[in-house]
Amino acid sequence: MLTDDQLADHLRTRLRLEVATIQPPADLLASLRRRARRSLTLRVTGVTAALAAAAATALVATTATGGGGAAPSGSAVLTAAMVERVASASRLALAHSGRAKIAYRETDNGVLQVSGTDNIAFAGKNWNDAISQTFPARDGQHWHAQSAIDRIVNGRFYLYTTRRDGRRGWTRDTNPSGHPVMSIPDPRTLFGLLSPSAKFKFIGHVVIGGVRLTELRATRQPGLHAINWLPGVQPGSHLSFLTILVDKHNIVHRISLRVRLDRTTKPIYFKRFADGRLALLVPRMAYLKEARALAKKMRRHSHVIVRVDRSLPAAVHRHVDVTSATVSFSSFGKKVAIAAPRHAVPVYGRG
Repeated sequence: MLTDDQLADHLRTRLRLEVATIQPPADLLASLRRRARRSLTLRVTGVTAALAAAAATALVATTATGGGGAAPSGSAVLTAAMVERVASASRLALAHSGRAKIAYRETDNGVLQVSGTDNIAFAGKNWNDAISQTFPARDGQHWHAQSAIDRIVNGRFYLYTTRRDGRRGWTRDTNPSGHPVMSIPDPRTLFGLLSPSAKFKFIGHVVIGGVRLTELRATRQPGLHAINWLPGVQPGSHLSFLTILVDKHNIVHRISLRVRLDRTTKPIYFKRFADGRLALLVPRMAYLKEARALAKKMRRHSHVIVRVDRSLPAAVHRHVDVTSATVSFSSFGKKVAIAAPRHAVPVYGRG
């Protein structure tokens, strides 16, 4: 018969054996603890990411309205309400008058074709557009530049360029039915790119002219209807890059964009003879129709002939046209004066 102490030892031994049958071994417990810690970490990370996304959204909104702050590492997409607020504030700031400078470059298969600027001022229905273009040396031609000023004051069109007498000066178009070049581009149409469908994201901050601006980049490209007037934008083009710089009042100060067009052209070659005649040369008879149609348009300005030269390459040419442009807005809410030029020579414009 067992004593009380022996009975107690016996019960403790039985208890340890029974517990061992239901308790996992030490290595399994360690594994379970590791999984538990990892699961907890994932849950905490998920919560942190959600909070970070919410903070990023709040930060973008705060930054755009003047709160400032450091740029988040991973930014959230701006809400539709915020994008619409930026578009509305920008239109309102330039509703009556303002200025815009458009700087652009056009390339064909990476080769520069033309670069230029448009300095546009507008006040009500009065407009002024100072235009300059530079063409690089290519195809045996030296580089050259040209400039002009288009101005509309009280419905009248004025042009500053080289006149018929060979001097540069102002002319006033007296054609009552209007003139093709009277359509000065309205840079405010670019605010049509500020669509919630573009999915703008916060990128960071820059300081330009002492003004702290917030950079937003489109992650999806909106349609082209707002920029059809920009150089290089043709049917078939698509917007491949778009960023905007916004101040603390939700007003856009700068829009940077890039437009791309993939196209093919028939093998039609240009040749200028010593006597000044211009020829369009094609390697095959099959391309004569296109060459003759082009020559017909060119004959308005110069004498053009069309010939077949079978020694020329007959391959179709593939092109990638890229237009890069930066549009900077200024004079928000300021009065812009556009006066009719003095001593403008009256000329009847025929287009």
